[in-house]
Amino acid sequence: MYQDTRRLKAHRTGINLDEFEDNLIEALAAYTGVEKATLMREMVMRGAMDMLGVSSVQEFDAVSMIEVQPIAKLH
Repeated sequence: MYQDTRRLKAHRTGINLDEFEDNLIEALAAYTGVEKATLMREMVMRGAMDMLGVSSVQEFDAVSMIEVQPIAKLH
């Protein structure tokens, strides 16, 4: 199914929303017809790419394949 098994969405992250934030996400999911988890994943990834200055998923994929070694270990 996946050509690259690293693309399999198996890592879970939880967030806490207040009632108003949850209502907004629920309404947006209902309006767009997109599942809530999918919608939130897309929103998080778009925000992260924007913060990194990456303009597309293809550019993100290209950058994420580069082996980067940390300069110093913090722990």
